[in-house]
Amino acid sequence: SVSGGWENKASGWYSSVTGGIENEASGFYSSVSGGRNNVASGFLSSVSGGEENKATGEAASVSGGSENTARGVSSSVSGGSQSTAYRVGSSVSGGYFNQAVGKYSSVTAGQRNQAKGKLSSVSGGWANQATHVQSSVSGGARNFANGEISTISGGVGNKAKNKFSSISG
Repeated sequence: SVSGGWENKASGWYSSVTGGIENEASGFYSSVSGGRNNVASGFLSSVSGGEENKATGEAASVSGGSENTARGVSSSVSGGSQSTAYRVGSSVSGGYFNQAVGKYSSVTAGQRNQAKGKLSSVSGGWANQATHVQSSVSGGARNFANGEISTISGGVGNKAKNKFSSISG
């Protein structure tokens, strides 16, 4: 069903679009709530406002922002711009051009950060990467947590390469 707005489409079975401009809910049980040029194409997916956002994974969601994509099953992107949650359970919360690539990985704010490892996380900063299982980077710039269960707490240009390694700024 379509409730208000302009040139909206609800083409998926039991899908809905509530307001906005040129939004589309094409997945079964998908929904788009306002905004502009948003698409919810995954089964049970949703987009809540913003502009040019896409929820393509099953049960994926995007909450506002612009040009964000939730691709993985149960993945989410909350605000920000040009960010992507690729795998199952991955999430991006704000920031610009962030990527949650690993299963159950997360990126919280910052710019150009990547959480590539399973259960990895990056919390803010610029161009940081957590590439191994349970690795994490908390802020700073150009830090790389490459070891399993490795941690970097800020700073610039640090590399935690070994298992259980830790760098504090």
